Amino acid sequence: MYDIVVRLARLHKRQSDVIKALKKQGINVYPSEFSNFVNGVMSPPKSDLVLSEADKIITEWEAK
Repeated sequence: MYDIVVRLARLHKRQSDVIKALKKQGINVYPSEFSNFVNGVMSPPKSDLVLSEADKIITEWEAK
């Protein structure tokens, strides 16, 4: 839905970069948890918030 993995590859960034940016916004997510959300393995209510905010972060990076 968000194509996070592909978009990060185009930007030469990693999931850990997104996790750090999320943490600055007060959203704590473990790397394994983030990976599961991105790959659709898990989809608890928290995943909607995490993926939505990650999309906003990546969109900002793409604009630069």
